[in-house]
Amino acid sequence: MTRYEEIAAELRRRLDADLTPYPVGSRLPGHSQLTAEFSVGRGVLTEALGLLALEGRIRIADRSGALVLDPAAPPQPVDVGGQVRRNELGYIFNAAAGHWRPTVPPTRRWLPAPPHIARLLNVPIGSDVLERHRIVGPDGHPVQIADSYLPADVARGTVLEAASTGPGGIYDRLEHDFGHGPITWHPRIGAAAATPDQARDLGVSRGTPLLVLTRISISGTSGRPVEVTITYLDGHRFEVTGQSITRDDTAVWPTTPATAENRPAAL
Repeated sequence: MTRYEEIAAELRRRLDADLTPYPVGSRLPGHSQLTAEFSVGRGVLTEALGLLALEGRIRIADRSGALVLDPAAPPQPVDVGGQVRRNELGYIFNAAAGHWRPTVPPTRRWLPAPPHIARLLNVPIGSDVLERHRIVGPDGHPVQIADSYLPADVARGTVLEAASTGPGGIYDRLEHDFGHGPITWHPRIGAAAATPDQARDLGVSRGTPLLVLTRISISGTSGRPVEVTITYLDGHRFEVTGQSITRDDTAVWPTTPATAENRPAAL
């Protein structure tokens, strides 16, 4: 093992010990104490702590020491099923997030469409798109980044550029005010490593695996994409739950028991 792997293994052993000196919710000693204990430079220790952070054992959020997490804690389910709900704020796509509120003031800006946003909105790469950036969570704790993108011919010079878009938010404006109702939504699920900015916004370590949920809004009148929202959640804390797996007609339980000769290899 490399030196940083050895240090990570020792810290992992301490975290797993019956009488751990670092219980869940506590903080590891600071960098200066750990570098002195292991006789290494700051870079080697950073690599070791980064490995534990990628495993979901700790969260490196500030200079006061890494926060110890519970590796046995089950992730919170994210509802990305086929049902859209509504409350006083507008549509809700994740039932658990119905009470989440911005933890910092949301921002808006015009920017050239990056390739992946241009592809989702079916607009030229580099064309103007409006980005609405929000960080939300319960009780003032940031747990989700939500970035919405709208093409210029839909949003330019409209209330969609404002900090507050009115009752029901951008979807009520698109559907009722701008004639794109009823909107249909096409979800996609992916993953990515947290960028430095995302790590700062969510209070996680750089490179932490993020759950990436993309929602494409399709106009009910023109059939074109009129908005895309991409949300980012800590992959250690959240998971997508799905429906039970059903059997296709080809997956019928075999009527003849398998013998040693014809038994297929286990998956």
